[in-house]
Amino acid sequence: MRRALSRLFLDHPHEVGESYFQHLGAAWAVGFRLARLSATALLHGLIPSLAKTTVSGEIRAMAANLGDRAEDARETRMRDAGVWDPGL
Repeated sequence: MRRALSRLFLDHPHEVGESYFQHLGAAWAVGFRLARLSATALLHGLIPSLAKTTVSGEIRAMAANLGDRAEDARETRMRDAGVWDPGL
């Protein structure tokens, strides 16, 4: 039971080098940012001259940031499994 709870709540935050609450904050920050960008895109749809590049630019920046986090998580999983070679 304890391992199942750890797997649900702690394994992934560990993979990205965060505590549970740090990960919660980061995930909520992304969620709220996406909600704001969604509203901005809807407003842009109504008034095309507003926020012409705001949404696309921020989505690109977020994708780069999340991609780096995904790479960090992959490296942590490999290291924890004993198959990580920093010389690769």
